[in-house]
Amino acid sequence: MDKQEVQNRLKSDSIEHLWVIWHDYSGRSCTKTVSKSGFPRIFEKGVVFAKADLDFNLEDHMAPGSIFTAETGDFLAVPDPSSYAPIPYRDATARMHAYLRAEDGSKWEACPRTQLQRILEVYNAQGLSVRVSFEPEFILFVPNGEGEFEPADTDLMFTVTGLDRHYSLWQDIINNLLSMGVTVEQLGKEYGPGQYEATTRHDLPLKAVDDYLTFKEVVRALAREAGWVASFMPKPYAHLPGSGLHLHLSLWDADGKQELSMGNKDDEILSPQGLNFLGGLLSHAPALAGAGSPIVNSYKRLLPGSWSPAHICWGIGNRAALIRIPSLHRRRHIEFRSGDNACNPFIFLTSVLAAGLDGISNQIEPPAPVNDDVGHISTDEAKERGLEFLPRSLPEALEAFENDRIINGALGSVISQEFIKVKRSELAAYDLNVHPWERQIYLESI
Repeated sequence: MDKQEVQNRLKSDSIEHLWVIWHDYSGRSCTKTVSKSGFPRIFEKGVVFAKADLDFNLEDHMAPGSIFTAETGDFLAVPDPSSYAPIPYRDATARMHAYLRAEDGSKWEACPRTQLQRILEVYNAQGLSVRVSFEPEFILFVPNGEGEFEPADTDLMFTVTGLDRHYSLWQDIINNLLSMGVTVEQLGKEYGPGQYEATTRHDLPLKAVDDYLTFKEVVRALAREAGWVASFMPKPYAHLPGSGLHLHLSLWDADGKQELSMGNKDDEILSPQGLNFLGGLLSHAPALAGAGSPIVNSYKRLLPGSWSPAHICWGIGNRAALIRIPSLHRRRHIEFRSGDNACNPFIFLTSVLAAGLDGISNQIEPPAPVNDDVGHISTDEAKERGLEFLPRSLPEALEAFENDRIINGALGSVISQEFIKVKRSELAAYDLNVHPWERQIYLESI
């Protein structure tokens, strides 16, 4: 839709309140509601926010050394007409996702949505486009009244009982999302207690990101209203499986009519371009961990033998690998498996596409695929086979991200540098905090 079409929809949908939503460097949805009288000016004036808002971490504290401080002025959140959708479970309310613009309305390099758009324009200039689907996992919890949470069920993986137990919630979520233009292709009971997994329909990257962000908001809101807590945290408890965010990617021509990443024959895994794209992802995998797994808790999920990738490798149908080609035949897209839902998906996907484009531009050839469960081999055997680990901690991942010239170039200096400051400020707070485990082990024994 264009601006006028959105104005017509606001009127025909009887919208009284418009949420203009943008996403900070931690991926949090931030918004103000605009009343009906402000609708005619929303695309020219936007919604005003302080630039300093971008440098707040998940503690809601400003990161030390931030370039955006109290005196640095404002930016405008200008809604993208293509992202319009009514919020069916909120009366007379709609939402749009926004670009972050400078005060004069011009494009601003601090905007993650803009940087994703720019890398897509580079692809288009080379006769390429991309299709993306997000596959998030989450756990449904019940608060126990003591500050802790218990899984909402103990049903087994992919069982009918596991899906049927919360049937009304899933139907409510799927139907509300469909009315917002988001198609959930699959939803099922996952491995752990209370854990579920869904896949949204593959689409153009900006639409795919918007759909994923909408999925998270709807799941959390409707679960909350039903008395549960839906958590997308990577590793909420040590004894529970982790929750990841898998990216499904394929290369197409600029018009989106011909897929280019898939091989032409059944025994040809990927095309030369597809293999080079994959080679780029492997080459930049340490930095992509920083972009896609950006909190200290992420590295309590990325463990060998945990159904989460820990080694930099790829395979066909291999769920122990960082990159998985689901199968031969018509399912030969690229599944990137190290990310989690703590990321800002605009930053993560821009980084992934920059890595893949580097692989294509420099014809980076991937090593041979792995055929075994590398999560259960010894460190010595991995070394003998030339299998490198993903970063084992957040400091290692952030250092790799900071030193990756290709990814930093795609994101721009503002986002890459401020993202690092925000994430390191959270890490510093974690390092200084005294955790319950420490009291449990040390308080009486020392």
